[in-house]
Amino acid sequence: MGFLARRTPTPPGPAAASGPPAAPVTPVRLNWHHDRPFGWKALPEPARHALASAGWATTAPLAASSYTPTTRRDAGGRYWRDTDAWWIDRDTLLIVRAREALERLGTGPDGRPQLRRACGGGTVRFTTHPLTGPSPTGQRWRRPQQPTGPVGGPGDVRLTDASIELLPRAVQAEIGRPTGQVAIRSYPPHGGYYDRVYAYRRVSPAELLVVAAVRECGAYPDPDTAIDAADWHITTYRPQVGAPAESAVAM
Repeated sequence: MGFLARRTPTPPGPAAASGPPAAPVTPVRLNWHHDRPFGWKALPEPARHALASAGWATTAPLAASSYTPTTRRDAGGRYWRDTDAWWIDRDTLLIVRAREALERLGTGPDGRPQLRRACGGGTVRFTTHPLTGPSPTGQRWRRPQQPTGPVGGPGDVRLTDASIELLPRAVQAEIGRPTGQVAIRSYPPHGGYYDRVYAYRRVSPAELLVVAAVRECGAYPDPDTAIDAADWHITTYRPQVGAPAESAVAM
């Protein structure tokens, strides 16, 4: 989405020569899954409580998310569920794996085992990296005014599964291939959308790049059209990464 530009004053200059009108921009939209939780709160509540009790992830993060849980079975017939997550603030990079023990209740109509979380079974293993460096910086990116005239219809929208493709092209180029990324959409009571995109990349063993972006729109003329035109407020953080420390707590 390179059609977005920084809100930076442009010095006056001679009028540009007339030319052909700019081609309409094709909006990029995420394949949203409204029935699936995303973000840090998708980490099981017992795991979040165990981390908080140990003094970790107790403040608002700069960026955080979790991945889709994975259910596994060992050779002895025991089941467990792993949920991986990451959490970043000014001072800490936290990499988490929450492992929940499961017990089998039987077999479902589709032949799959029916499982539930075992009482008192579970461990949270996590790695902490101290972060140091300059303060995060913020920018506001806007969509320049588009030429009047007909634009593409509802079918002229490109869908993506990559969260960072919602962001300005320059920001995508800066972060490159992220180590972790997520997009979260919420629905304010007054209507419209509130979007958040979080991503980070381990540039090197000693350097981290973090991007946290938010945008918001109302319901006019419709939420999808309004959010496509909304400004992005993007925070970027480039800290140095210290030596890791590994720990574990019981759920």
